[in-house]
Amino acid sequence: MKILLLVPALLAVPLFAQPKPGRDAAQPIDEEYTKKIREYTTEPFFNSPLTDYLPASKSVPTPKAVLGDIAGAPGILPYSQEVYRYMRMLAAASPRVKVYSIGKTVAGNGRSDRRDGTGLPPSGG
Repeated sequence: MKILLLVPALLAVPLFAQPKPGRDAAQPIDEEYTKKIREYTTEPFFNSPLTDYLPASKSVPTPKAVLGDIAGAPGILPYSQEVYRYMRMLAAASPRVKVYSIGKTVAGNGRSDRRDGTGLPPSGG
């Protein structure tokens, strides 16, 4: 009976030992972009430690390079072609991102729906 009680306790230990999600302190951040994320986010609960900053990179472009400001900036609604161009720039800059064109939009533009970096082909749904 004692052994049965010990097993659930041992299984629960890894749940409490896991670190909180967030940025690796050794990862440099893009200070200007991160400042705008905080400025444009209307309430802190709309953000998380995983999305409240942008890592700095010399090789991977930021949305600002194509869209003119951070993604989601007030008053800026990018054209689909600008978003597709940015996604293709990411794919060219990083082996962690793959973009698949899976059809055309109603307007007849190329449509790229898979941007999750898994490298898997798009699902049927």
